Amino acid sequence: MSTSRTTVDAAVAAVDAAIAHRDLPKLQTAYGALASAPKEALADRSAEIGPRLARQLPEMPAWHAAVYAVLVGALVEWDADAGACAPPLLEGLRKSLEQGIEFARLWRETHGEDEEPPDPTGLPSPAQQKAFGDDYADIWHAPYFGWLTVAKWESAAVAVLADPAVRRSLGNRDELVALTEQLEPEIGDLQCVQKALLLLDEEPLLVLDRASGQGFRLRMSGIADNYQLQTLLAAVLIGGGHLPGDAPGAEAVALSTDAPFDPGRQQPPHRLESFNFAEPSGRWIWSATTPSRIPVVDGVRQLVLDAPVFRHDYATVRFLPRVSARLALEAVLTPAEAAPYFSGVRELMSWQEASRLAADGY
Repeated sequence: MSTSRTTVDAAVAAVDAAIAHRDLPKLQTAYGALASAPKEALADRSAEIGPRLARQLPEMPAWHAAVYAVLVGALVEWDADAGACAPPLLEGLRKSLEQGIEFARLWRETHGEDEEPPDPTGLPSPAQQKAFGDDYADIWHAPYFGWLTVAKWESAAVAVLADPAVRRSLGNRDELVALTEQLEPEIGDLQCVQKALLLLDEEPLLVLDRASGQGFRLRMSGIADNYQLQTLLAAVLIGGGHLPGDAPGAEAVALSTDAPFDPGRQQPPHRLESFNFAEPSGRWIWSATTPSRIPVVDGVRQLVLDAPVFRHDYATVRFLPRVSARLALEAVLTPAEAAPYFSGVRELMSWQEASRLAADGY
């Protein structure tokens, strides 16, 4: 047995012992040993130690649980079973979001709107804890640590939500999305976990092309935003010869589906939008939003295509690199076959009205 493997095994055993004896210094030392272990040693043991560490998270203090959760997320990205690791990670996310919301409320009530709250990505501050006063333990402690750990739980949650089976089994998706939307104005960008939570799998999609009068029945999975959908629709409909236009290249399509991608090292190709997305009502659907934004009409999501009013330049890549995406064409409807669906389609609204609605948060 290699020295690195022995070190990892000893550190995991130390975590178990620290939990059993409520030994916080030992828990911290064990984390240091795991964090400094060679990546290859952790990756080799990830299938075993990922679920083992995940099971211990509810027994740890709030800060330590969040720090260990990030490690579990990394183990999932290597080879740990996402399904086995997901429950404590997603529950940790839920609790941190709730506590973060409560912290923001308490902070505003105490300090007003003008004083900035503590940096949510910072370390716990003894000075700040003291400043909360005598009621810190009873009132501020849990919300404060929830506020400080949201980003860590988000990172861990995104790792397991990359697994379609985890997404299918998620019973409180709407609750988690609502919590992120409530907290985001207070804490800042939460779009990674929002987009992971909003992913659609095996979702039917009816696309109506206004210019040709044709309709297209498709099925989509794992598409994180509508820029990605722009690329894949252009590949299927333009590249497939169904609509005129400029089809994306092979690299753009691969990076938008399942090709390996390292955001820190690769520069993906760029392209201009091929379509203006809209609801049947005529309201625009901006490319920065998610496919979940496409409305369900008569039991299926319906998307209307128009020529682009503005041709935004965008990177042809997956927003969530570990999530494979798919868009499959299942049927082409002739204008006569698509006509009943077009009966409910209204004129595309003006860009001025679309921009006003966007400014209002629509």
